[in-house]
Amino acid sequence: MMSQKGGALFGYTDLYGGYSGGQAQYVRVPYADVSPRIVPEHLSDEQALFLTDIFPTGWSAIDWAQLKGGEVVAIFGSGPVGLMAQKAAWINGASRVIAIDPLDYRLEKAKAVNNVDILNPHKVDVVAAIREMTGGRGADVCVDAVGFEPERSFMDKVKATINFEKGSIKVLEMCFEAVRRMGTVSIMGVYGSPYDNFPLFRIFDKGITIKQGQAPVLNYIDKLIGLVDEGKVVLDDIITHTIPLEDAARGYKIFDEKEDDCVKVVLKP
Repeated sequence: MMSQKGGALFGYTDLYGGYSGGQAQYVRVPYADVSPRIVPEHLSDEQALFLTDIFPTGWSAIDWAQLKGGEVVAIFGSGPVGLMAQKAAWINGASRVIAIDPLDYRLEKAKAVNNVDILNPHKVDVVAAIREMTGGRGADVCVDAVGFEPERSFMDKVKATINFEKGSIKVLEMCFEAVRRMGTVSIMGVYGSPYDNFPLFRIFDKGITIKQGQAPVLNYIDKLIGLVDEGKVVLDDIITHTIPLEDAARGYKIFDEKEDDCVKVVLKP
């Protein structure tokens, strides 16, 4: 939903109170006594828009890892949330940020807007590459910004069907392999079912800290508005398509089917 200059800036989707239909010219906002924020007059809609969801989500993944400065952060997934996590990693003191994605156009966008190292799992062994890049230790922090819908082989799909699972935990398993001993894995990708053969042994053996969940946007929103307002972070550089609200179905289609190098669609009322 686009903000109005000088108007309200709304928080995460849960703050709509479970009502559907938020992508509209107008929306009824439950809990409006706590969730809206004033958009500074000089910010454009596009500058403020991602403060409502994906930037706080990406920020959460990094904040949960409690960077002290100098860490190597590997972020699996260079969709909108992954791109925002990359920005957050730099702001919070990472010494190196590695973006992992199977789509070259997403990696190119990540490199262009966030100055990250890039790895394509179709071209390299990602875990081996991360270990090589970190002197054999592994990344200090791995972020799963993909969730249960990664690219999957036929056998992955068969296994999920047999086990009554939704999607796959293959990206999460890569995070557990790529992170260093006593490192942190932040999970922002959504998972919707139990999973067979969950790698608890590796988590235990490596002493991995896991943080996960939906982003607590109201915990971060005021700080993040300040970062944008002060010019310390640019958010609208990830936009690839701007289309009218009435063409929303087409926007979903090109994003879902990965057409026209689509990374992020903005709907204009």
